[in-house]
Amino acid sequence: MQLLIKSAIRNVWRNMHSTLLNGIGITLSVVVLILIFSLSRGIEEQIVSRSIKFETGALMINFDEKTSSFDNVLGDILMMQIVSTLENDTEISSYNYRIYPKKSILYLNSKTQSINIIGLKERELPQLAEMVKLLNGKVEFGDSKKGIFISNGIANEYNLKVGDECNIMSQSVDGSINLNDFIVTGIFRYTSQINKHNVYMEYEQSKELYNSNLPSKILINVQDIRKADELKSRIAKQLNCVCKSDNTSICDCGGFEISSYKDHVGMAKTLSGFNRYGMLSIAVFLVLISFVGIWSMQIENIHDRSKEAGTLLSMGFSLLLVKKIFLYESVIISLVYYFTGILIVLIITSIINFQNGIYLGDNASFAFGSSIINPVLSIRDIINTFIIALIYPLLATLISLNALNKKSIINLLKMN
Repeated sequence: MQLLIKSAIRNVWRNMHSTLLNGIGITLSVVVLILIFSLSRGIEEQIVSRSIKFETGALMINFDEKTSSFDNVLGDILMMQIVSTLENDTEISSYNYRIYPKKSILYLNSKTQSINIIGLKERELPQLAEMVKLLNGKVEFGDSKKGIFISNGIANEYNLKVGDECNIMSQSVDGSINLNDFIVTGIFRYTSQINKHNVYMEYEQSKELYNSNLPSKILINVQDIRKADELKSRIAKQLNCVCKSDNTSICDCGGFEISSYKDHVGMAKTLSGFNRYGMLSIAVFLVLISFVGIWSMQIENIHDRSKEAGTLLSMGFSLLLVKKIFLYESVIISLVYYFTGILIVLIITSIINFQNGIYLGDNASFAFGSSIINPVLSIRDIINTFIIALIYPLLATLISLNALNKKSIINLLKMN
């Protein structure tokens, strides 16, 4: 076996033209396959994980306006009851309050822009920064509690920059209009048309705009997202809510609702499915094309080396041993150029992530859920690509070697 491996290594160097052709094909396949897989995972994370972690939570408690109103004197008691229930459940890893004032307008002299205000706690800022890719420095609301984050879409449209002042008008729970001076303390690069008009501000400040003693929503993160529906049912039961027996819909709690992420990310899940199967189809098509290409090159390689095969057979080598030499060559080439492909992928993904993702244009957000895509490398995808890069050149070589079965030693020695 050692002799066969040495012969295979020598042949790889000696037949450099054939080696390079096969190697380039394998390298390109590895690079494109892993990029397809990693981009697919990146899109998946942005479509689904972002929605779950930042927009809906694994579970969400949603208060109606009447319950949120200051006129509801039982609001504080209700909040204490809910918090106590959440604190005592070990399956809950964390929860965050959110405020979503309705019908909000950014007011700049004679110009106005409809906006979506999202009030959040400062502990959520790192996650916000990761999601929206802030364009400037440290993520903080600043000393002023009236600091706000706006998108670069709004900033560019109204020539706003960090430190500029602006006003916000908002429709509160009880119908009053609030007008306050705010300072732009951060600008983020929006990742989709959905969050282009989002304006993030500190929770307590947005609570004043909302004119409420309760949050709009409570987003709940759980230890195991697979248990979200089970946990929803348990919390709903403790809070005397009404849920359907199949546990597949929002639970009505009289003044507030409890839902799981599955009740809200239907479109995200649909886009995720299209993305997953679409990318998989591209990968399968690429593998098939690569297989045909390497098969053709191997047939030509074996034909060009027919005299070499005939000489080995005439020296007493069995046909099986001759075939093994070609197969070992295939394995060596696959291994060398697989790791070459991996190195190229690491360089490409590092450059992409250093640049904060691939910008596909604003319209891409409707197809991918985001206009900025970051590849996510996975050990599983690397292993799967390794298996593909090793198996299909080996299979192409094995099929191509069948041509030797039909040739005698004399015929092989005569071939050019």
